[in-house]
Amino acid sequence: MKNGWFTIKEVSDLFDNTRGAIRFYEEKGLIHPRRDEHDFRWYSIDDIFQLFYLKRYASMSFSLDETLTTFVKEAELTLPEIQTRINKREQELNAQIERLMQRREELRKYRRVLQECEWPCTRIEVCPDYYVLTADAFADMTAADLPALKALIAAMPLTSVHADLIEGPSGWRSVTSLGIIEANARAAGIPLHPKMRKLPGSLAAVRCVRCEWDAMPGQLIEKALAFRDEMIASGKTVHSFVSTSLILVHTQEGKTIEYHKCYVPFRDC
Repeated sequence: MKNGWFTIKEVSDLFDNTRGAIRFYEEKGLIHPRRDEHDFRWYSIDDIFQLFYLKRYASMSFSLDETLTTFVKEAELTLPEIQTRINKREQELNAQIERLMQRREELRKYRRVLQECEWPCTRIEVCPDYYVLTADAFADMTAADLPALKALIAAMPLTSVHADLIEGPSGWRSVTSLGIIEANARAAGIPLHPKMRKLPGSLAAVRCVRCEWDAMPGQLIEKALAFRDEMIASGKTVHSFVSTSLILVHTQEGKTIEYHKCYVPFRDC
């Protein structure tokens, strides 16, 4: 800084903007630095105050393009038109806040599950209506299916990956799936892919199991089916599948361990 003039580095540091962004403001005619004999840019106090205004709109989540088409004299919008844009931005922020709150809740759930990995217990959960897209369905997909698949991926962590053990005439087989609770999909406006299969809501016995990586997948199947047998022995009328989801893989004392959450759906308490 020199005699009330600022270098581009100082302006960049003050506003946490890149030098490229500062030059872009100049190109747009928003600020007007002068050049010295070495062609270095110097920014006046007027430039700094102009950047204050731009920063203010940015702090309210307006992009530079939105600022240039709304809040500068060239925009020529009426007050009602500006208020309409502000209302639209508020709605967008409300949607973002809702998504952040959902992510926070998923973090809290994950923390609770990690605690259950350390101290295994059996719980009963209410599992709402759920839609799954199996790995087998991916083989038949075309480019037209990609937008729906992208929406499911973007919805994570509301979307989850799990492996289901399904009982059939030839025994048990494992099917990997991508799934989401129906209510979450509806609330987020996520289209349910035609190839997705609906699993009706039910109660489920839930337990976290510890498996050695070298013994996978056999050890997981063995423990999941043993858990199912426990529920049958306790008088539960179980469904013909067991669902598992990977919680964590980590190495402990030179041994790689996997933790999985097992769900045994049943029809009665």
